[in-house]
Amino acid sequence: MSSFATKIREEVRKILVVALFFSTGFCLIHVANGLLTRGSTVELATLTKSFLGGFIVAKVLLLVDMLPFIDAFPGKPLVRNVVWKASIYTAATVVFLYLEPLVTNLFRGAGFYASHARAWQEMMLPHTWANVIWLTMLLVVFVSAMELTRALGKDELRSLYFGADRVFAKNRLRKAA
Repeated sequence: MSSFATKIREEVRKILVVALFFSTGFCLIHVANGLLTRGSTVELATLTKSFLGGFIVAKVLLLVDMLPFIDAFPGKPLVRNVVWKASIYTAATVVFLYLEPLVTNLFRGAGFYASHARAWQEMMLPHTWANVIWLTMLLVVFVSAMELTRALGKDELRSLYFGADRVFAKNRLRKAA
């Protein structure tokens, strides 16, 4: 039972780290969009929606990670996996951006054609594509960090960021416990 609880705890930690990264990124994008559109008639999503969007993207990424072809270049240079994974994650989020208004309009009683037309119209807005560009950049940074962590190991990466003393002290505490 303890291995099951450990696995659940690890999965929850993983989704929270991803959600926190993207929620922070989306909130920064929201603030930047607010500054860029101040004084215009463009309506922006609320900051709460930006925060919750991070959790949605985290769930989409974890679902995409289950695909068998996601780790296509295990022994190759990291740039191949970064470009591959970021492209797949971007495509998955664009599909989600289309499906979300489509399904919402279908549940509101609109027919399939009307729902598709509204979803497509929303997809073609300039601010949607500006947000996709921002999201792609966040995904490249995220995937780069994940690939570096996988290649170097968590302890080595912590040592590079925070110094060797912090990592060695933490490892000594683990061994003593």
